[in-house]
Amino acid sequence: MKPLVIAHRGNSAHRPENTLASFASALEIGATWLELDVQLTKDGQVIVLHDATLDRTTSGSGPAAALTLQQVRALSAGYPSRFGEAFSGERVPLLSEALAMARGRAKVLVEIKHDSVTDDERADGIEARTLQEIRKAGASAEVAILSFDHRALVRCARMAPEIARGHLFYRAGIAEAVAATLAVGAEIVMPEKGMLNEEMRQRAIEAGLKLATWVVDDPADLPGLAALGVYGFGTNRPGEMLEALDDLPD
Repeated sequence: MKPLVIAHRGNSAHRPENTLASFASALEIGATWLELDVQLTKDGQVIVLHDATLDRTTSGSGPAAALTLQQVRALSAGYPSRFGEAFSGERVPLLSEALAMARGRAKVLVEIKHDSVTDDERADGIEARTLQEIRKAGASAEVAILSFDHRALVRCARMAPEIARGHLFYRAGIAEAVAATLAVGAEIVMPEKGMLNEEMRQRAIEAGLKLATWVVDDPADLPGLAALGVYGFGTNRPGEMLEALDDLPD
């Protein structure tokens, strides 16, 4: 089976990442899986933003958690350092807006960032707020929670066992990655592509896990992914990779 293409932060090579423009573009070119990142504002709103700070992709600066939603929405999310003024009208989306756009069109992988996870579980923490928004949107069956942070996945498993989970890894040991994924009841183990090899494939199969990876932007990598039985891969270029997959033999 050919691997699934996961639009990493949307069609992020061609649109400002984690914006509605990026997600809309990914959907228009046929992506059926979207990946996005969430952060909390000062007033506890779940927004779609990769970094803890606003500096890289918006016209603002400083921690997103120091601003209210209204203050964040006053900024451009058009990634001016990369796209200039072409997308200056874009705003940092709410998670609820992204889920509404994807509904009935794509499944969504929601990544909880390590820098948003507190040492203690909180009723107003990133995990609880994110799960609340997913449930409010009626999207529990269409969403999986991703995180590098084991604590976040443990909490999500306890608070919302019905919502699927995937464990992200970067340069971890293979046995460690598989064990940690199983420990949180996740169904997807998602190591960075540099961790992929035959041992990783075999361990995932033995554990009954789906093996996915990130970030793959070169079509030359696709035959190797298919040979390893990779379930899906995150890419900043979903359009190009969907076209390349069509050229792979079944």
